Amino acid sequence: MLRQRDPRQEDPKHLAFVRTQPCCLPFCKRQAEPAHLRMANLTIGKELTGKGEKPHDRFTVPLCPYHHRIGIDCQHNSNEAEWWERTGINPWAIAASLWIESGGVARAAEEPKPAKRPRKIADRKPPEQRVKIRAGRKIQSNPRIPSRPFSPRALTPVHSS
Repeated sequence: MLRQRDPRQEDPKHLAFVRTQPCCLPFCKRQAEPAHLRMANLTIGKELTGKGEKPHDRFTVPLCPYHHRIGIDCQHNSNEAEWWERTGINPWAIAASLWIESGGVARAAEEPKPAKRPRKIADRKPPEQRVKIRAGRKIQSNPRIPSRPFSPRALTPVHSS
């Protein structure tokens, strides 16, 4: 059974709030950037984020650039679940508390989600302009390309002396 893609919920105010926080690792107090949690946590309804997808903004934690994406052992360069386990931090608790603290819960409840407009499909040609192919009709090849019968000799390499 296929699941319908969940449209990404963006919240620029929440991301701005996360940027004001220090890095969530206890020994690091550098300025942070929002790090989206891509791993799954089905107890809170967070499915694994696919390739080319970005998680909802409520699943972000503050990480400095070094621990987020530039360092040797950073979140992006390793298995995310194992990385968080090694740090001994629960990122889901941090993300949930920041989501509440930034007012994201209230904004999500009051702001109606704009519906995405469906993609416009190109109009079909009128029936009189459509090409009809009769059943059993031979398909003609391009007259500019001469047709030659297949010859196995054409596949043998030619050695020049």
